[in-house]
Amino acid sequence: MSAEQNIIEVDDLKKAFGENVVLKDISFSVKKSEKVVLIGPSGSGKSTLLRCLNRLEDDYEGKVLFEGENVNGASKEKLCLLRQKMGMVFQQFNLFPHKTVLENITFSPIKLKVASSAEATEHAHELLEQVGLSEKAEAYPQSLSGGQQQRVAIARALAMNPEVMLFDEPTSALDPEMVGDVLDVMERLAKNGMTMIIVTHEMSFAQNIADKVLFMNDGMIADSGTAKHIFKETDNARTRSFLSKVM
Repeated sequence: MSAEQNIIEVDDLKKAFGENVVLKDISFSVKKSEKVVLIGPSGSGKSTLLRCLNRLEDDYEGKVLFEGENVNGASKEKLCLLRQKMGMVFQQFNLFPHKTVLENITFSPIKLKVASSAEATEHAHELLEQVGLSEKAEAYPQSLSGGQQQRVAIARALAMNPEVMLFDEPTSALDPEMVGDVLDVMERLAKNGMTMIIVTHEMSFAQNIADKVLFMNDGMIADSGTAKHIFKETDNARTRSFLSKVM
């Protein structure tokens, strides 16, 4: 695959917090419409890596290229434009409690002048239908379940029409019975061709959705390949040990 066809390229990425080196020589690429899933034990650097992609984590060495642009070297203005193309969904929902669901979704497109109020509202209603919450447009976040709030957070990220969606353990804060609804929305996004990079502990979901799996351990990519390779065929002892404990 040529560099021009990779939407994201990471080259020799290193990140430390003081003396603690949390990412070591990370290199990988993501093609348009590809679903890349990051798995591995807690503390292995998965979430930090995800946050480096849109420079929510700063002061790292190496290159992160998004559509050929160096994220690490981008000016504040350029970084703002790049982040608009990378939607992100966090473990916590981070919705504005004083705004309705509709207002939460339309806030950024209107504020950043990506869409008019009418256009943003129309798009928000379409997104709420997509995530199965059409009837909740005028509700406030505190009246919603955790799973519903996370689906609103996904709709909010999609409202900016991103090229890539980043998911940082989006189901980890949910009650088990609410996880399925969020994963269903993510699976539909995947089937519709969205480029996705996902940190998750949901292994069956990872097997079903991933084009590429990166197994991280001790700040490094210790194993990588197709879902079939990682979950069924790998001879990497650390990967097999991890999977034996979580599946």
